[in-house]
Amino acid sequence: MKTHYKIGVGLVLLIIISAGLLSFWWQDQKQKMYNSSLRSSYDYDVILTTDSTLSNVTLYLPIPVINNTSSVGMDIVEHNFNNDDPSWEYALVDTEHGLMLSMKNEKARSIDLSTMVLSNQTINTITPIGNEMVLMPKYNLTHNSNASGAYSRTSEQFDYESRMYAYYETSSNANVSISIYLNARNEWWIGGWQYNSYWEDMEIKLSGPHAGWTTVNGELVTGEGTY
Repeated sequence: MKTHYKIGVGLVLLIIISAGLLSFWWQDQKQKMYNSSLRSSYDYDVILTTDSTLSNVTLYLPIPVINNTSSVGMDIVEHNFNNDDPSWEYALVDTEHGLMLSMKNEKARSIDLSTMVLSNQTINTITPIGNEMVLMPKYNLTHNSNASGAYSRTSEQFDYESRMYAYYETSSNANVSISIYLNARNEWWIGGWQYNSYWEDMEIKLSGPHAGWTTVNGELVTGEGTY
């Protein structure tokens, strides 16, 4: 009986040690897969929708900003939103509401513009305000406790007001909308793709010709995905 007992105890210990080694090996493999596949990026989209031709267009739009700089904005100026339409002129301008994206065109119709800028470090998607680029300006930022947790267990929603400037000439019955969307995310592969992110969007709807600043409501959702 004692021999059988010793063999049983030895077998249990062997299983425990093997399980520990296997767990250690798997954690190491997961870390290697994470490190080799991790990609962090900022996706920024501007959608202009109109049912009429717009003339002499000037737009000042919120862009992702931190410390009054915007790598996304600089990429747009250098690469024209990765778009082959040469009619648009882009610039970063300091306005009364801070650094914004300037878009100018003599004649404009509906267009969907987007760009993706890679980050050389993991993006803080839990607390991006003050730590990462977010759409600016932001006024009256409030935590929406009723909407928090709607997208994932860790998600939080914040509502705010921003500003857009639009000048253009068009028919009196023209309908125009301008939408902006930002998605900042980390994504990696461990037996399947996983991610976490923060994102925000805003939209204004205008009618007829326009000249001036407009208040626009925006929302920021942080902490979405896997952590």
